[in-house]
Amino acid sequence: MSNTVFLSLGSNLGDREHYLSKAISMISAMEGFEIVDLSSIYASPAVDMEPDSPGFLNMVIKGEFAYRPQELLTNLEEIEIKLGRTDKGHYRPRTIDIDIILFGDEIVETKQLSIPHRKMTRRPFVLAPLLQIEPDCIHPVTKEEVKTYLDEKSTEDLVIYKEFIRANV
Repeated sequence: MSNTVFLSLGSNLGDREHYLSKAISMISAMEGFEIVDLSSIYASPAVDMEPDSPGFLNMVIKGEFAYRPQELLTNLEEIEIKLGRTDKGHYRPRTIDIDIILFGDEIVETKQLSIPHRKMTRRPFVLAPLLQIEPDCIHPVTKEEVKTYLDEKSTEDLVIYKEFIRANV
């Protein structure tokens, strides 16, 4: 049995589209993972970083994963390393950042992993692409519709950079 998972991808160093594309390819090749849907790519300013940090390209992947959350985290961290990420846990520019946003209805809180992602409700660059592919998403902790966390003001710096063509899935 598999769980529906949502992953947030972001890049703000180098060829950002290339890093997103490579991450998608590597995730789709992961054992036990099947990509179901992809959001558009959104551009946003860097958050919680130095003021001169480059802007991000962000997107969300919806998938089915056959194993446990910790196994998914381990695989995603390996992908980040292969794509040049060296500073996990630091708010610095990065080639790729892959976060587990939701993992079915599971609630996980460990030193290494927090599901649902503890900052998702305060990040329009996660919420907008998530809601694009899962408009009726319910937060597993609060039981509220995720769209209640997104308002017009929070999305004013967020723009669709590129529509994702569903044929790519």
